[in-house]
Amino acid sequence: MLLLECRNIRKSFRDRLIVEMNELLVYSNDRIGVVGVNGAGKTTLLNILCKRIEPDDGFVRIHSEYSFISQLEQPESKQINREMASKWRVADTWDETMSGGEKTRFKLAQNFENSRMLTFADEPTSCLDLEGIELLESSFADYCGGLVLVSHDRSLLDSLCTNILEIENGKVK
Repeated sequence: MLLLECRNIRKSFRDRLIVEMNELLVYSNDRIGVVGVNGAGKTTLLNILCKRIEPDDGFVRIHSEYSFISQLEQPESKQINREMASKWRVADTWDETMSGGEKTRFKLAQNFENSRMLTFADEPTSCLDLEGIELLESSFADYCGGLVLVSHDRSLLDSLCTNILEIENGKVK
């Protein structure tokens, strides 16, 4: 099932090209990794794909509900169910005093609790220990939806992704 389509995407800030991509189709079992050096436009691309930022040119159509996992943003809700909290070894209520790893685990647990057909994940291994990364990897391996994943964790990308998009000088390859 087609979850997302975009064509002729172009985004610049001032005179600097950030992202240019001809076409992307994401289907329900696609696992797409996004790589590039820091500042290359990976997060900008994710924000365009989930329509948080409008491209200067082109279009994006999302055909399903989605989750967006960000290392910087608050969770959608301050509660998760106890089963997910236990699985991810985190409290079932969000608390600003949580460590970075606990906050990441909470948001990941919430993502898998909601089980939407499409997930955008921006550096989901941030602040996770090895056990958390292994749980993330196994959870996404069992996930029955499309995944667009920004990560510098080559091992995670190799184990999960069926396709890799590289952003270099604004061009998505």
